[in-house]
Amino acid sequence: MSEKTTKQTKKKTQSVKRVALLLESDMAFDRGIARGIGDYIRSHSGWVILMDPMYQVDYQNLQHWQPDGIITSIHIPQINEVAKIKDIPIVGFGSYSEQLDGHLDFPIITSDQQAIGRVAAQHFINNGLRNFAFCGGIEKTLWCAQRRDGFIDELARHDLSCHVYQPDFDAEPSLPEASRSLGKWLNTLPQPVGILAFFDGWARWILDACVAEGINAPQEVSVLGVDNDRWLCELSQPRLSSIDVNVRNAGYTAAERLHQLMQGDKGGERLTFISPSGVEERDSTSYISFDDPVVSFALRYIKEHACDPITTADVLEISGMSNSTAYRKFMKAIGRSIHAEIQRHQMDRVQELLTTTNLNVSSIAKQAGFDNVRYLTQVFKENTGQTPTEFRRSQSTPEVALASV
Repeated sequence: MSEKTTKQTKKKTQSVKRVALLLESDMAFDRGIARGIGDYIRSHSGWVILMDPMYQVDYQNLQHWQPDGIITSIHIPQINEVAKIKDIPIVGFGSYSEQLDGHLDFPIITSDQQAIGRVAAQHFINNGLRNFAFCGGIEKTLWCAQRRDGFIDELARHDLSCHVYQPDFDAEPSLPEASRSLGKWLNTLPQPVGILAFFDGWARWILDACVAEGINAPQEVSVLGVDNDRWLCELSQPRLSSIDVNVRNAGYTAAERLHQLMQGDKGGERLTFISPSGVEERDSTSYISFDDPVVSFALRYIKEHACDPITTADVLEISGMSNSTAYRKFMKAIGRSIHAEIQRHQMDRVQELLTTTNLNVSSIAKQAGFDNVRYLTQVFKENTGQTPTEFRRSQSTPEVALASV
């Protein structure tokens, strides 16, 4: 082999980065992180992912892998062992709690927990609910409390209060125990009520308790989970609505941060917070509850047809209300005009398409019911403070954000 060939081979070998991925493959959040990392490595050649989802990697096996970098869940049982490694760059991900995770001295990508609570409150309020509750199970960590506090604070902004579930057991309950406890609690709540559960697993238990107690969901109890674990949500009865915490973006960001560390860049924040994408609405929160049945009907019509598009005149015609009557009733019920409510649904659709697809802004405008990009950009900036392109770059993985405009 010539000297030139030897140098080329050595250079090629040195450019490959071996990255150990330590996660809990049975967790929807961790699987979403893996998808985001996959997005990153498809656009950045030279990464080899080292992982074995069939067993828990211990410190000895990790050394045997000889990784150049590590991306790890901060919730794996071996995290304290991993944290002792000083000669390999590490990036963590997961729901961060200063009390439990403050000793970890590597960068961590985590969710904006209070924003998750705020998104939940806004979703229930927009569905016309005026009674609310939060279920944190037996979870005592800071991140769970932050979801609760974000939920309660957003409700308080609208002069609304919240009931909080207080479990009558200390250890992790069995399903029958949880169902009995939740059933008793559900029967104390005013109806109709919107309940935010701190994650999808307990949200499903709430729905099971509703069945056991003969409580109708979503007509009497609307339930919203967190993490958008699709197989849990689709197997629920009714199907569970859940907050998408933008985990794929978190995975991409974790990979991007590790790449910087492996290149010698030690700067950057220790904690990076990822905002939720929004609510993936399914049957468990599909009921619109307003005292005035005509307003409820009109809101349902707007929800289903806002992006067709429709106008205020269409809503007046279908509901039989005059313009003045509709304005008065809508302002009393939701604090917005018909026009503003149509635009709210259009903006939700625009944000969804910006963060989850590679469609250009012109195509997105058409799908959301806007005649042209200029008007969409004007309305979007008035509502968010950003242009559609700026929003896409701040909220999406770069693979989506680089879409043509």
